[in-house]
Amino acid sequence: MIQGWETVTSQTLHEGRRMILRRDEVVRPNGTLGSYEYVAQPDGVRVVALDDDLRVALLEEDVYACGERLLVLPGGGCEAGETPEQAAARELAEEAGLTADRIRLLTRMWRMPANVRATEHLYLASDLHLGEHHREAGEEGMILRWTPLDEAVAMCVDGRITEAGTMAALLLTARLLSDEDAQPPSGTEGHVRGPDRRRNPPAGRPQW
Repeated sequence: MIQGWETVTSQTLHEGRRMILRRDEVVRPNGTLGSYEYVAQPDGVRVVALDDDLRVALLEEDVYACGERLLVLPGGGCEAGETPEQAAARELAEEAGLTADRIRLLTRMWRMPANVRATEHLYLASDLHLGEHHREAGEEGMILRWTPLDEAVAMCVDGRITEAGTMAALLLTARLLSDEDAQPPSGTEGHVRGPDRRRNPPAGRPQW
């Protein structure tokens, strides 16, 4: 609880498989009373899977609650006892059939801080290997689309990508790679920063 706030009562209004609706009665720091209703959910993840050609794995899927078919990054909720990084690796394998030798955190963000008590962990995955996906029944209509990163960023701007975690992760990835490219090389031969910048994958690496 934030310093100066006091939770007087906390009531569960509804409990579902992946969410709890709660109502808290509180005393604010100025002494006034307040009532807050919010949804408590497990933390979630979104993963930018970036291949050696600087393409990202996007999933086209039906999202029932939105009533739309969206383009999103692989991701989902953390399971009990699972770290966000473990969840990122699992979701990447389940939804896109990918494993990554390197997964690094981009940021942690609140989903909808006024109404939802859950955070989203955004990751960048590189050095990818293609395998078989293992999607749930509600994910069978997913289509995997490999998209150049710069085009995916443009899709965030023009409205073709609208999911918040996906937009944030793609824009942060583009900014990260831009910042790394702007750094001066170290040593006499320089070094590759972030994902492999070669346009042709090494022998034995999957090509999509």
